[in-house]
Amino acid sequence: MDGAGSDRDLDLERDVDRDADRDVARDVDRDLAGELLALKKASGASFARLSQKTHYAKSSWERWVNGKQFPPRDAVESLARLCGTDPGPLLALWDTEDARRTAPAPDSAPDSAPDPAPDPAPDPAPALASDSEEAEQEAGESAGATEPAEAGESAAAEESPVPARRNRRTLWGSLAAAALLVAGAGVYTVATLSGEDKPPAPKPTPVVKVAGPAAGCTLAACEGRDPKKMNCGADAVTVRTGSIPPDLVIELRYSGACKAAWGRISFAEVGATVLVNNSDGAAQADVVHYDRDVYTPLIAAPDHGSVFACAALPKKKGAEDTAPTCTGRFIPSQEQAQRP
Repeated sequence: MDGAGSDRDLDLERDVDRDADRDVARDVDRDLAGELLALKKASGASFARLSQKTHYAKSSWERWVNGKQFPPRDAVESLARLCGTDPGPLLALWDTEDARRTAPAPDSAPDSAPDPAPDPAPDPAPALASDSEEAEQEAGESAGATEPAEAGESAAAEESPVPARRNRRTLWGSLAAAALLVAGAGVYTVATLSGEDKPPAPKPTPVVKVAGPAAGCTLAACEGRDPKKMNCGADAVTVRTGSIPPDLVIELRYSGACKAAWGRISFAEVGATVLVNNSDGAAQADVVHYDRDVYTPLIAAPDHGSVFACAALPKKKGAEDTAPTCTGRFIPSQEQAQRP
């Protein structure tokens, strides 16, 4: 009884000491938090301003200043310097609290009794002898009991129908699984022979035709208009050509979108004339005023009509007028019929 009472007294003393240490640590923590709070109030800075002036969040400052969480050492020093006070006392207080927080807790378990002395090791010779005797006895018993056991098992199998039913169920299950495998193999073979496993052929990419600028006029509506301004030059082609020595070139230009034509001369002298005519008797002309080329306004070019272009050199003083030189006639319907 006296021993048990002394142990309880020791445990009680340890609990009191541990509670005292926690109270001291709590007081120091409150003292540190109180100092931080006093500095914050003296500076007049809000938690948001403390966050701006330091690299710590305002929510962290709120927990540190109110004693909810132990602050980092750098934060304590930053607050002291921000408030213009000596950080030494605060850091000393922080070191004391940190040392108390990181110190190992006292062992509260009762002193353990010394381990009892180990039992002396038994003599191995008798153990080996007993092991060999037991092995021989077990071998004899197993050899003698083999035949009766087998006979008993066969008799039990004949008397009880449960194992037979289980064997039949296992057999039927195996046959069903085999039938499923054969059926799956047949389906795969048929799909392979019919080509169903081949990936589908890629769909042809549709050809997107980009439409050019719309024609500004067609047929007689184009009479006398500029082929460039009417967008007739977008699909225009030179369908007939001619020349006047030494350099002048005559071109008959045709636009299928506008169903109109015009004449053009190049490498010409100033004063040279270009003329375009159709089978309806309409005509358009122009003269080279500068540079060395010029083109006529538009003239209607119906499918079954004909158009042609002519050119004439400028008249020289004292010289006779020269006859114009013309291209061959162009009939749009005949040209379309000859296309492959």
